[in-house]
Amino acid sequence: MTDESDDAPRHRVSMFEADDEVVLGTLPVDGPRVLDVRGVTVQFGGRTVLDDITFHVPVGEFLCLCGPNGAGKSTLLKAILGLVRPDTGSITITGLDTVRGRSKVGYVPQRKNFDLDFPASPLEVVVAALLGRWPLGIRADERERAMAALRRTGAELLAHRRMRDLSGGETQRVFLARALVTNPELMILDEPTAGVDVGGRAAIIELMAEISASETIAAVLVTHNMKAIARCAERVLYLDKSVRAWGLWHELSTERALSAIHVGDHRAMHMDGD
Repeated sequence: MTDESDDAPRHRVSMFEADDEVVLGTLPVDGPRVLDVRGVTVQFGGRTVLDDITFHVPVGEFLCLCGPNGAGKSTLLKAILGLVRPDTGSITITGLDTVRGRSKVGYVPQRKNFDLDFPASPLEVVVAALLGRWPLGIRADERERAMAALRRTGAELLAHRRMRDLSGGETQRVFLARALVTNPELMILDEPTAGVDVGGRAAIIELMAEISASETIAAVLVTHNMKAIARCAERVLYLDKSVRAWGLWHELSTERALSAIHVGDHRAMHMDGD
C-alpha cells in the first residue's frame, strides 16, 4: 500500500457539498502510475456506457471498484485489458498502451472458462499462464515457478488434482496463482468471492489482503463484498457510468458518504457475499 502518514502530501477535495457533484476524498500522491485512465468514454450503439472516466492507481495501491449493476464496471475492465477500444480518452499500464501493457497484468476473471471434460490440473493451468500457451511438457524450472505460485495462494496440495473436481474456493486459489505466476505489476480481480462458500470467501479475502499489503503490486478489485472492501481496499472508486466517488475507504464508508454517492444503493452491497 502507499504511504498515508501525516507527513505525506495529500490531494483532498471538499466532500459532500452537493449530491450531483463527484465526491472526492483523499487521492493518491503524485508518483509512478501503474494504471492511468484519462477521459475514457465508451459507447455502444449510440448509448454511453462509460462517460469521461478518469482515475489512476499508483504502485502498491489496492483500489476497489464498485457500483450498481449496469454501472459499466465490466466494460471498464475490458477496456483496461484491451478488449474494448474507448471512443475517447486513453488507458496506459506502466506507461504502455493496453496492447503492450497486457503482459504486465495478472487477471482473475469472475467466470472460469475451462472445459470440464478436459483433464486439466492446476499445475498445468498455472504453467500455461507462464508460457502463454498450453504446455505439452513441463520443464523443471517451469514446475518450480508454478509450484511457488500455488504455494503462495495455499493451493500447493491441489497441484495434481483435476480442475473439475475443485470447489469454488479452491478454483479461485488456483486462478490467483495463475495471475501471480507472471509477477504482474497490476492485478485485476473481478468478483473473486462470487460463487464461493463462506469459509472460502474468508480465505480468498485474506489472500487479497496479502496482495493489498504489497508495496510493488497495484490491484483493482471489483466486488460488492463489504468485508473484502474493508479488509483489502485502500481507496474506493464508485462507478455509475461516470465516476461518482473516489477516495479512501474510511471516507466513503459512512452513511452520509454513501447517501451522497447514490441514495440507498448501499443496501445492495453485501456483508458476507456478492
